[in-house]
Amino acid sequence: WRRTWAWRRLQVLDVNDNAPEVWVTSLSVPVPEDAAVGTVVALLSVSDRDSGANGRVRCSVWPAAPFGLVSTFAESYSLVLREALDRERVSEYEVEVRAEDGGAPPLRASRGLRVPVSDVNDNAPAFAQAVYTVLARENNAAGAELARLWARDPDEAGNGRVSYSVSEGGGGASVSGGGWHPASSYVSVDAESGRLWALQPLDYEELQVLQFEVRAVDAGEPALCGNATVQLFVLDENDNAPALLPPVGAKRKVWPCPAAISIGS
Repeated sequence: WRRTWAWRRLQVLDVNDNAPEVWVTSLSVPVPEDAAVGTVVALLSVSDRDSGANGRVRCSVWPAAPFGLVSTFAESYSLVLREALDRERVSEYEVEVRAEDGGAPPLRASRGLRVPVSDVNDNAPAFAQAVYTVLARENNAAGAELARLWARDPDEAGNGRVSYSVSEGGGGASVSGGGWHPASSYVSVDAESGRLWALQPLDYEELQVLQFEVRAVDAGEPALCGNATVQLFVLDENDNAPALLPPVGAKRKVWPCPAAISIGS
């Protein structure tokens, strides 16, 4: 018998039976909130074991802002910053990188990334009011609380920790009898709580209005500050007896008004 050989060439046709794969090869987090647009946050690579259109992969990122994808070379992408960040508005992003091949129907895959945003000292302390009006009765005790001031700083940790002080050269008053007294001789403010308190009893006959500035400074580098104006009005109390003025040239005498006698009797 005679043996005959026949060669057949078989071609295996690809079907789209492999979904794309996405890997994160590098991740730089947290991202400072003052990072420049174009900053690279992550490097990614994609692949699909299928061939032809079935193995061609397109990538996108969701949500579309503030990040975007840039194709660096075949099957490699960079996740970059497309818009400015603000940690006080959004402190962390959940980003999804989506991959889709060119098959029919297409197969898809995704990879999630957590991108926290780190704080920078970009907010100065801000008082609730630009001007505070404080009423204080005269003859108050030294150490009496007059008001509480509060400034908000939305930054984080030390960048948002506020301390208070009476601003040097930020106000004072002219007193009866002449002279200028700085506000720091009458009042002080607690550095941590913003509690405004009197250093000494106030005397309406000496001082009616005291205007000064309180300063709020955060602990960031560099430190940022805010100011508020305080207008302190001293309220009069009946702490002085009437005095009868003597005739011109006569020696002055003072007669207190007896409690049992009404004025005009």
